[in-house]
Parts: sequence; C-alpha cells; structure tokens
Amino acid sequence: MISSLMGLGASLIAPKLFSYINDQKIEVVHAMPGRVRLKCDQWKDGTVSSHLEQTFRQLHIVKHVEASPITGSLLIEFVVPNLTSQQFEELLELAVNTSVNAFPHVEAQLMKTMKNTISSVDGLIKKRTAGKADVDSLLSLFLLIYGVIGLPANPAFSSSLLYWSYTIITKEKGNGHAT
Repeated sequence: MISSLMGLGASLIAPKLFSYINDQKIEVVHAMPGRVRLKCDQWKDGTVSSHLEQTFRQLHIVKHVEASPITGSLLIEFVVPNLTSQQFEELLELAVNTSVNAFPHVEAQLMKTMKNTISSVDGLIKKRTAGKADVDSLLSLFLLIYGVIGLPANPAFSSSLLYWSYTIITKEKGNGHAT
C-alpha cells in the first residue's frame, strides 16, 4: 500500500490521515500516477455515492470521478500525475466528511430490514389465507380483541388499543383510498 501512495506523492503520511482511514475503514484499492481507487463499506449506498461524486466533481484537481454503490468504491482521476501528501490527506478527509454528512439522508439499514421482513411476512400471510388476511388486518384484529377484552379492567389502555386498531383499519394505502 505504501508504494502505491508514493506514486501519489504521499509517502510521508501523518498519523491524522490514518485515523481518517480507520474511522471509516477506507482502503486504497489501487493508486497510480493520476488516479486512485478508494473503497469503504459505508459507501455502499446510492445516496452516499451520489454525495461523494457531487463533492469531488467540484474540485479543480479532479478530472473524473466515479462512485459505485455496489462495491463501495470511489475512482478519482486527477489533472495532475502526483498529489502531495497534504493533498492526499485533504482528499481522504473530504471523503470522510462527505460520507458522514450524507448519512442523515440515507434510509437506516434497520428500517430497511424491518420493512423487508414485514413485507415478506405479509406476502406469506396473504398466500396462506388466499388473500383474505394480511399483517395489517391480523394486527388490527388482535388490537380490537384485546382492547374489548381489557376494557372493564383498564379502560385507558384498552381505548388506546382500540384507537390503534382504528388507525390501522382507516389508514390510506398507496392509492389514496381508505381500506
């Protein structure tokens, strides 16, 4: 890796640079005069990749930039054959800051996983019931039953269960009509 960095004029890299690389685990995949390919697992998102491309396109030393959300890599071609160690350090710092600033615009992985799980369970329920039930209808039924059963013992909590059931039943689907 060090010999590749020497091609960029960055053979004497400050410890600060390594902290940037370690924070996001940025890997220098290859470096040669006039170009470098960086890789980071946190860049495997279309929003982050787009932010990286937009940011690096604005730099006067960058001739071409291409980010891949599939591989999490960033290919940067420069107008100069070599970078100084300070330029390379600033480049990595910009990559880190750009990706960190893009994270608020990214859909959380946990939310994606939960949506996919609910969608899979919903499809399975629809298959097993020949389309007569889905996650929303079963959840609403559960809330209705426990809301009615618990009404005498705990009217406040039961009322909230009944209200939650009502909101599920009357929520609008993608077509704009209540179900």
